[in-house]
Amino acid sequence: MRAVTIARLGGISIKVHPSWLLILALVSWTLADNVFPDTYAGWSTGAYWAIGVASALLLFVTVLLHELAHAVVAIRRGLPVPTITLFLFGGVSHLSRQPKTAREEFAIAIAGPLTSIAIALIAGVASLVAPNDKVEAILTYLATVNAILAIFNLLPGFPLDGGRVFRSIAWGKTKSFTRATMLAGRVGETCAYIMMAGGLILFVFGFAINGLWFLLIGWFLLSAARAEAGGVKLESALSKLRARDLMDVYVLSLPPETPLQVVVDEHVLGRGDRAVIIADKGSVRGILTLSDLLRVPKEQWPERTAGEFMTPSEQLSTVGPETPAIEVLALIGQKSLNQVPVISDGHLLGVISRKDLMDRVQHTETIRGAR
Repeated sequence: MRAVTIARLGGISIKVHPSWLLILALVSWTLADNVFPDTYAGWSTGAYWAIGVASALLLFVTVLLHELAHAVVAIRRGLPVPTITLFLFGGVSHLSRQPKTAREEFAIAIAGPLTSIAIALIAGVASLVAPNDKVEAILTYLATVNAILAIFNLLPGFPLDGGRVFRSIAWGKTKSFTRATMLAGRVGETCAYIMMAGGLILFVFGFAINGLWFLLIGWFLLSAARAEAGGVKLESALSKLRARDLMDVYVLSLPPETPLQVVVDEHVLGRGDRAVIIADKGSVRGILTLSDLLRVPKEQWPERTAGEFMTPSEQLSTVGPETPAIEVLALIGQKSLNQVPVISDGHLLGVISRKDLMDRVQHTETIRGAR
């Protein structure tokens, strides 16, 4: 399921993941059916639901403000933030790159919890002078949940804000971003296991819903901590490599007039290729993928040619020989590519395959681990 863009603020695309609708419905139901009826008696059913839905929506407005605080600090420090996504467990600001210094990381990370604390204080004070109990209910809820949000985010569970604050401190001490990330990742995993264990205990003692939430959040933190640490290890392994270091220069390309049957028999079935480069006198004309082949009826393969069904070169995703390896990896991941041609002045220099790229990363990590 993909996130849907709902707005743009100052060049930042605000997206909502479909899982956000689930939590919106769950929070609205919990407030309307349990929390508000237990605290404020005498309202109609419609009033409970109206205030419940309004509170849930305003909760996510405050989550967005939390993420915008991260974004504003990042942008002021020259770090673009193209997207903010709201999803099941809150929100995330997608930074265009990692912070360059520990101080930069600290400033960006701490901005979110400080904003949540400010919202909690403002809503709490405003609830004391609310004109009626319905407004009071909304403001009290926002004050409470933002205080909890701030405290939760300050836990050293990477990649929560507290985990990033912890990494910035470790980064400043060790002078190594990679070592700090590995340390923060281990601390994050420990926090996740503790949270999951707490969820199991709550579940066993009859607090099923609370226990389930702790389990889900712990699992999410565990996955996110491992993914973040893995991403940094990947960047470290590829940091000094360029496309020219990864490409296979012994590339077998085919002329456009090659029959599709030959492509299938000799390359797809014979060599296990999922895509072949189509070139004419060293100049890339396009690429023929397995998906392109499957669009052609099997009985037409002997008569039709690769040039008829290839993806033309002007539509290809290609890289130059000096393209950083990490950018090649990002391109392969974003567009689900199996091969990326390396082109210079319109001529094919080589091809980088997904498999070869990942093998190179694995070999680099194996050698580093042996030291």
